[in-house]
Amino acid sequence: MGDWDGNGTATPGVVRDGVWYLRNTLGGGAADRTVAFGRAGDVPVVGDWDGNGTTGIGIVRGTTWHLRNALTSGPAQLTASYGRLGDVPVAGDWDGNGTTGIGVVRGATWLLRQLPSGGAAQLTFNYGRAGDVPVTGDWDGNGTTGAGVLRGDTWLLTDRLSAGPATRTFTFGTCGDAGLSTSSAVTAPAVPGSLRANEWTTLPTGSRVVALTFDAGGNAQGLPSILDTLARTNTPATFFLTGAWTLQNPALARQVAARYPAGNHSVNHPDFTTLSDAAVRDQVVGAHQTIRTTTGADPRPWFRFPFGARDSRTIGLVNCLGYGSVRWTVDSLGWQGTSGGQSTTSVRQRVVNALTPGEIVLMHVGSHPTDGSTLDAAALAGIISDIRARGYQFVTLEAFG
Repeated sequence: MGDWDGNGTATPGVVRDGVWYLRNTLGGGAADRTVAFGRAGDVPVVGDWDGNGTTGIGIVRGTTWHLRNALTSGPAQLTASYGRLGDVPVAGDWDGNGTTGIGVVRGATWLLRQLPSGGAAQLTFNYGRAGDVPVTGDWDGNGTTGAGVLRGDTWLLTDRLSAGPATRTFTFGTCGDAGLSTSSAVTAPAVPGSLRANEWTTLPTGSRVVALTFDAGGNAQGLPSILDTLARTNTPATFFLTGAWTLQNPALARQVAARYPAGNHSVNHPDFTTLSDAAVRDQVVGAHQTIRTTTGADPRPWFRFPFGARDSRTIGLVNCLGYGSVRWTVDSLGWQGTSGGQSTTSVRQRVVNALTPGEIVLMHVGSHPTDGSTLDAAALAGIISDIRARGYQFVTLEAFG
């Protein structure tokens, strides 16, 4: 949302792969203005960076803010380094002076600057809790931006830029919606509708496409070979990382997330159906925070339940934390290793024999804990070749998000 034409009314816009499509009216139709700024994977931010009454655009890439006052394509007019990898960027007129400042939310801590520039935080306070979605807006119309969080379908807003209880609380929308506020771009992706109170065992399509997915929760012995094969064959894939694996392999986690979507696979791989609601939340939020702070990537909305163990309660809980459950069409069984009766040939045949439009393939990046085999890595090139020979293409989950 932004006042793109300076008439005093905030109207919508969307960003798609570095292109901004902006409307000057609160209605449907073609974009009134199209601007190329940024690239796919950047985090969009909006604000009146120069205090002239018109909203400008911006993106955050890593910890660098690239801002434009003019709604035209071109290089950044303001550049600032602020925050840390994994912080959630927010923007708002924190002091009511008409100029939008920048800020980040780190866990439950808000660190704000009154101007769009680098430096130390000028205002720091705790509000909400880790896993909440930050939202900002002038909730009471006094000209100063307040803080807020979206927790599931509950909005907790405060007119104060300080710790304390919410000024107003209400429910709106459903769990998994993307929160929209007047002073910042969306800070979390929405859960796809087909993953609300549901899960994918195949992609929601009849097209001849396959999604390769790799779970990372044990060791990383097969990962170098997997990454080499994917790069050499120009094959997209999606990875699911546990928080524990990410902490043990931070450089590899960053390498994965820089190339491919990296989803959430819990902190340490427990059976979620045996956990309390609070413990489920701790597992999802804990892994989310670890993946985000280590890699800078937001793992939402992709979640895979450890062991595939889930029920309606746990699916609903992860939905309310911004995630959708991605199961699989076929498990390669490479994780069973040679000691479990598997081989490179059996893994390859199992995946190809299950081929169907929208197939989701489950594989793992590690080796068997006792026999040391890395069957998924060894079979991968053959699987890719066989599937392409049958007229199928490979996609990431994001293609259907």
